[in-house]
Amino acid sequence: MWWLLLLPVLVFAETASTDEKLVGIFYFKPMFGHVHQSSVKTSASLTTIQCSHPVKVIESSKVSAGPEWAYVQVADYRGFLLKQFLSEKRPDCFQGKYPKFFDAFNLDLSELYYWGRLNDQYIQGETRVK
Repeated sequence: MWWLLLLPVLVFAETASTDEKLVGIFYFKPMFGHVHQSSVKTSASLTTIQCSHPVKVIESSKVSAGPEWAYVQVADYRGFLLKQFLSEKRPDCFQGKYPKFFDAFNLDLSELYYWGRLNDQYIQGETRVK
């Protein structure tokens, strides 16, 4: 009879897990970037990531991301990345092509943070200047 007390917990656990769907595993394309707390470029950073880092893209009925943003999981963090920064195939990254050269930079965590923030604010596209 004690198992009847666990029944609501089991039902809740079952419904919570069905609200989310794994869309797929994608790879981060730019050299550095951030997983954001909300779907705004200037929002707080949850974690810093580098090129070719695997990212789980999640579809959830509880979380709405704008059309340009993906709701993602990176390690223990869940947040938002711009969809234009994601690739289905592992990209060819500078860090991978020239590992000894890249390691010689000796970037610390704060420098990775600032380079990632710069990349988040950088507007990519073609110029309209004539």
